[in-house]
Amino acid sequence: MSELSDRFQQLLSDFEDITDEVTPAEAPVSLDDPVLQKFWRIWPDLSQWAGSLWRELNDDIDESASPAADGVTDVGGSG
Repeated sequence: MSELSDRFQQLLSDFEDITDEVTPAEAPVSLDDPVLQKFWRIWPDLSQWAGSLWRELNDDIDESASPAADGVTDVGGSG
């Protein structure tokens, strides 16, 4: 795994742990103001980036799950 993949994996794991630990309603009283202000400031860009990545991955999954374009279905077990 590349260093970037390692960092992203750790980020996702940490974020998931935090979301398991505190609800959105509890976060404003559980987190420090500078952290909340940074979240508020950077979230629109993060959300847009994450949404774009998700759509890219979703399109890739949809393409690989699509039936063959020639309409021929492979059926095994003949013989």
